Amino acid sequence: MSFTRNLKSLAGVALWVMAVPALAQTAPADQSPAQSTDAPDGVDAAEDEGLITITGSRIKGNFEAPTPVLAIGTELIDQRGTTNIANVLNEIPAFTGTLTPASTNLNSRQNGVNVVDLRGLGTNRNLVLINGRRATPFDEFENVDLNVVPSLAIQRVDVVTGGASAAYGSDAVSGVINLIYDERLEGLKLNAQYGISDKGDADNLRLSAAWGGAFGGGRGHFLLAADYDDNKGIPKASARKWQRRSPAIVSNPANTGANDGIPQFIFRDNAVLFLGSPNGVTLPGGATGNLEFFPDGTARQRVLGEMGGTLMIGGSGSRLADQTALVVPTQRFNVLAAVNYDVADGVNAFAEASFARSKSRGALVNAFSFGDVTITPDNPYLPANVAALGESFSLFRTFEEFPPITSASVTESMRFVGGLKGNIGSKWNWEVSGQYGRTDFSNKQYNNMIVGNLIRAADVVRIGGVDSCRVNVNADPADNDPACVPINLFGKGSPSQAAIDYITETGISNTRIEQSVFAAEIGGELFNGWAGPILATVGGEHRRQKLHRTVNAPNANEEFLIVNAQPLDGKYDVTEGFAEIAVPLLDGAQKLDFNGAARYTHYSTMGNVVTWKAGLTFEPVSFLRFRGTISRDIRAPSIGESFVETVLLFTNLSNPFVGGSGTSLVKVPLSGNPNLKEERALTKTFGAVLTAGSFRASLDWWDIDLKGAIGSLAPQDIVNRCYAGEQDICSLITFGPGQTLEEVKQQNLNLGTYKLQGLDFEARYGMELGAGRLNLGAVASYLIHKKIAPSGGAPLDVAGEVGGRNAGGMPDFKATLSANYETDRWGTFLQARYIDGGVYDVTFGPEDLSKEDNNIGAVVYVDMSVKYKLDGLVGKNAEIYAGVDNLFDRKPPVAPVDFISNSATNASIYDVIGRKFYVGVRANF
Repeated sequence: MSFTRNLKSLAGVALWVMAVPALAQTAPADQSPAQSTDAPDGVDAAEDEGLITITGSRIKGNFEAPTPVLAIGTELIDQRGTTNIANVLNEIPAFTGTLTPASTNLNSRQNGVNVVDLRGLGTNRNLVLINGRRATPFDEFENVDLNVVPSLAIQRVDVVTGGASAAYGSDAVSGVINLIYDERLEGLKLNAQYGISDKGDADNLRLSAAWGGAFGGGRGHFLLAADYDDNKGIPKASARKWQRRSPAIVSNPANTGANDGIPQFIFRDNAVLFLGSPNGVTLPGGATGNLEFFPDGTARQRVLGEMGGTLMIGGSGSRLADQTALVVPTQRFNVLAAVNYDVADGVNAFAEASFARSKSRGALVNAFSFGDVTITPDNPYLPANVAALGESFSLFRTFEEFPPITSASVTESMRFVGGLKGNIGSKWNWEVSGQYGRTDFSNKQYNNMIVGNLIRAADVVRIGGVDSCRVNVNADPADNDPACVPINLFGKGSPSQAAIDYITETGISNTRIEQSVFAAEIGGELFNGWAGPILATVGGEHRRQKLHRTVNAPNANEEFLIVNAQPLDGKYDVTEGFAEIAVPLLDGAQKLDFNGAARYTHYSTMGNVVTWKAGLTFEPVSFLRFRGTISRDIRAPSIGESFVETVLLFTNLSNPFVGGSGTSLVKVPLSGNPNLKEERALTKTFGAVLTAGSFRASLDWWDIDLKGAIGSLAPQDIVNRCYAGEQDICSLITFGPGQTLEEVKQQNLNLGTYKLQGLDFEARYGMELGAGRLNLGAVASYLIHKKIAPSGGAPLDVAGEVGGRNAGGMPDFKATLSANYETDRWGTFLQARYIDGGVYDVTFGPEDLSKEDNNIGAVVYVDMSVKYKLDGLVGKNAEIYAGVDNLFDRKPPVAPVDFISNSATNASIYDVIGRKFYVGVRANF
């Protein structure tokens, strides 16, 4: 991480922006501001019954909110040729692609989803709204999958880049993403698009339609929209050459110890798994050590590569990452119907119904057994020369005889909204509404391995010439398994299909989430103050959320190799009252406005909490405005954190209270915690907005200080921290005689802290040029620091870490520059996305990793699109368009992720598809 480099990056953007006003000098003096994807402060220029709606505030009226808001219109969505609104959001520098089809390839239950993560603070610490109302989550952690949103129905997306819990409730810690439907659409919009990478994969088909119009003599309006999107993804990571290189971070064989000037780790290609091969191996040591078994029934000395820990360079081993989906294939369909009607003067009835279905299926990893299986000398499948040694040994193996463990998810979501809104006179407005949402989330883990069955099947004896599982020939008839099928593990391809069927099963979990919300609010002008009208809004909400999850028996009994989802039941009620006020303090040549909000909330699970916000806007001159806010924001514990059913596990722990270096088997109940409290954040923002003719720029400083973050500790960490003197942690331990460990309770606690600080920059400029109009834009985000301690203890600043070894690492600077030129007939759009370089691991020094390896270079992705209007040929405003993402096919940098398999890069930050083409047609009728 180089501060000098970051200054150079900022300077480059600043120079670009400084050049823009020079262009502005050539624009006519009466030139109107450029039409851009970002409306000023997120304000919708279209008025609703004479009142302007501002996301980030519940007040409607002609005032400037102090909270920074980025508004993304349909223009940018069209220019990017996106098939999902989440794809556009994840290109904004303030967002991180934590849960996307490309970054969830090793996520066992959430793979294929599209969840937004503002500030990289966590996908459930930003609040997603639909038309200003809370969206229904898809999982127990209250994440919202944007795969269910019909993108063609969206008029704009407002992103509040500051805390907004006082306005909208829990979860709005890093901000709010408000998806706003086009409730004024007139006519029919159609869109058809097809895309494919230049490698012939990641092909994507999208068909969309939206129809809207007035009825009842203009008293009503309807909107119908539907979206179908089929993305084939990239089912295997081996489809990319940079993954086939199989880079990894491994132990450096040249390292001689501490302070020798030689790094402990190095980056090397051609890495394979040392802890297993598809044939089955033993680890070095003893008479049966370092053997590999082959399908011809022989065993030979295993060919070892250059050792590097759990991986090695070259030699006989497994390459598990090649089978993992690089981009999880997803398919989605959604439909929306919305209607409103003036039932009386000043009273409008509205209703909305939507249904969405998305599904994904992606390979995770081949099944494996790292020493779980013990082979005895009397195993009839064992090669004779090994059996003659008379020793039992542990076998290490990966399984390529059947497909990888594959996660398949189906999400079905329905949502109904209804209510009344209206005016009282010319200065007051009101609204009452109710909504019900339900999400059914089904996840299946195909080809998952039942570890106990493998152990039983691998313990084979031959009785009377018949090969049998030992468990079925012992003396205790109550301790057997009639279904057991003996398995031959020696050599790839040796297991029979019957044995494979016995050791594998599909893990199933089905989750239903229901959410109901009743809300009412009234607002308007209280009275005319000394500097203008004083506006206020008051209201209340009642929300109920419940979740029920069922799982099949192997999951519930913790029998599977991975996942083992548990049954879950939980619910909570929330009753809230809120108030907001806008007070003009100065009016005239200089303007000063105050905006304040407060919300009182009662949770059935954690009691009462108050959130608040105070902000000021100051306009010393007509072209310059300053804004600032301070707010108390919260995230309440989710059902998944509070109500997880207790699962009794056992693990070996060392006990520093009694000394010695040995371990003992200790009970470890894993459970939720109904006594969790809310996470609390103090959020501050301060910025300035400059407007000069067609030029507009803003710069905002922000600071989020989150305490009481919910997380859990590993059992050994609980013991160690108690021993170090943390008395609160000691309450999780049950001691036996002589301070022996009887039980260590592992549950969620309010332990963590997050401290983030950064700068957001935006600039827009438009001018007439030749026969058309040129619009220029720049959006940038600089992360000053991100100090995190998810489980308490000393915080770690992960700003500038791009390797993904420490949770939450992010580039410290990202920027997007764009240029759009349009004439009456055609248009072109060009965008450059800059991701600053950083370090692989912020905790590494030169003794850990060389400076060359620990520094990851900057990346620039260039995207472009063109369109041509077909006026008079098909409908009105019809056009064909085409585009290229990652025009120069920039490969992701080597930043190995060492999990069970060694993925080559950090897919939450970098593009893993490469150059991709798309073409489409859209038309209005």
